[in-house]
Amino acid sequence: MRLDLSEVLSTVGMRIACPVEEPPLVDEDLECAAPVVGELVFTNTGNALLIGGILTTEVVLSCARCLRYFRQPLEVEIEEQFSLRTRPMGPGARKATVEVEEEEDANTGSLFTGPVMDLTDLLRQSLTLVLPLGPLHDPDCAGLCVRCGADLNEAACGCDTGRDGRALSGLGALLHGGEQEPN
Repeated sequence: MRLDLSEVLSTVGMRIACPVEEPPLVDEDLECAAPVVGELVFTNTGNALLIGGILTTEVVLSCARCLRYFRQPLEVEIEEQFSLRTRPMGPGARKATVEVEEEEDANTGSLFTGPVMDLTDLLRQSLTLVLPLGPLHDPDCAGLCVRCGADLNEAACGCDTGRDGRALSGLGALLHGGEQEPN
């Protein structure tokens, strides 16, 4: 969704609330299972454009232990600030245009094209930043067997989980003065 912020940008002290109801966002790093809803408030302080609000949605994540897909509610608080600069319109003109200054980044792109803001891109960036790093469908998730890959949440697999196959057993031998650790 694109928002035309011309009126807010041209009036110092202006504050408008904008309800947000975007369809579920789908990107390579983010998959929403519900619409993104909430409210954003845009404020022109004269030197900066402030954007604030709280948005909610539901995202689809893969459990970090067992790889099972699950849905998780997500809430993001948006607090953004963009510097404003005034440019005179022509030589000796009394009118001026106000433009939003953004940090140029080739990876994220630009949120503004003149006074028009790409709200969808702001939502995508904000939601991606609050995604959990190691999402779990259940805090007690047993994960997958390291030998056969069976889902240990469903049943024990019967694999030998003895100490002999541990990847770091050689380090254990060093701790015990060069002796091999007992099996």
